Amino acid sequence: MSQFKSTDHFSSLDVSTKKKSPETRIQGFVSDQASESVLHEVLDEFQPGNFSISCLSCSVAIAKLRKGASPDVIIIDVSGEEQPVTILVELSNILEPNVKVLVVGERQDANFYRQLTRGLGVAEYLYKPLNRSMVTRFFGPYLAEDEYVPDAARGGRVLGFIGARGGVGTTTIVANFSWYLGEVARRHTLIVDADLYTGAISVLLGVKADGGLRTAFESPQRVDELFVERSAQKIGERCDVLSSQVDISDSISISREGPRHLIDIVKRKYNYITIDIPRGINDFSKEISELSEQKIIVIDASLPALRDVLRYIDYQRRNKNAARPLIVLNKLGEPGTLSLKEISDGLGRPPDVVIPFVPRIVNESEISGYPVAGSKNAFTSGISELVQEAASVSIEKKEKKESIYKNIFHSMVERLR
Repeated sequence: MSQFKSTDHFSSLDVSTKKKSPETRIQGFVSDQASESVLHEVLDEFQPGNFSISCLSCSVAIAKLRKGASPDVIIIDVSGEEQPVTILVELSNILEPNVKVLVVGERQDANFYRQLTRGLGVAEYLYKPLNRSMVTRFFGPYLAEDEYVPDAARGGRVLGFIGARGGVGTTTIVANFSWYLGEVARRHTLIVDADLYTGAISVLLGVKADGGLRTAFESPQRVDELFVERSAQKIGERCDVLSSQVDISDSISISREGPRHLIDIVKRKYNYITIDIPRGINDFSKEISELSEQKIIVIDASLPALRDVLRYIDYQRRNKNAARPLIVLNKLGEPGTLSLKEISDGLGRPPDVVIPFVPRIVNESEISGYPVAGSKNAFTSGISELVQEAASVSIEKKEKKESIYKNIFHSMVERLR
């Protein structure tokens, strides 16, 4: 039971209705530079030039807010506070009733979340470590001036991977990301290899491709949860793949409703759906891309890849409701390619995730059919960082080590069945 009588403490207070003229529409106060950096990047996307973000304690932040007019949105970090609820009640006493309050902290328990959102009327709460995808998804609806369409509240989340150009290693990234998300992070994950002719996910992960995905795209009326269960090939306990290998001489007639209907069905069963989007500017690729709630663009350290990723980013900017794509720099350190600084200068910012050039272990993995992410190496570290950025999943190091070996065993058992 909440200690507050009002279920919307921030909205129901009787405060002065003086005319407000805040310096910025959004003000943020956090306790660490990592959170400040993430929030600055997201706020710059939603409200360029119309926000401020500072590393200040709650007491100093409240003292500052007492002296000025209330902004439209406040982001406050209660990490390290012994009495965070008391701090927020004090904050509510100096804010105008219509201010949206977004809270950041360290506690992960559901009771604390309910106490803040239902008891105090806080708009949203996120726990650390923050990442751009998480902040965009949950804080985004409160940061945008125009109507913002957030991800669907129910069902799995769809992540679309696309290579800036051929040969950058997109399929390898998708396969290892999905396996890691399912078998290490323990999220039910489905890989959709949307390249029906030359897709290689099933080859990399050592399973057979059947006609299931082609049927789903061509005949959506046949697709239900039972169809998906029978067509998806198991990679491990919590990772499946749905693919097809269509003969080069065959023609495919994809139904207009096929891809969307399939995604609607699998979102009921899986926490995450990862799609390896086929390259090429055509209606099918665009439709598959539009089904993705978060896009991940994979590049290598080459000039053509840098040129093409800038074109993709420009294309994405035209869709106001689309989340900014994550940029993954793969194969950093490959002989004869650009440096990280040169890539960062070309992008105008550093890539979101960097994965090093490790050809030997990647080639061995492709031959064996077991994921690179199943062992401890620099490649796996990059995949782990990508899982945190794209799926907002953080894994404790101790748990990670135990889970990797445990789930390699489960993957081997699944293949022997």
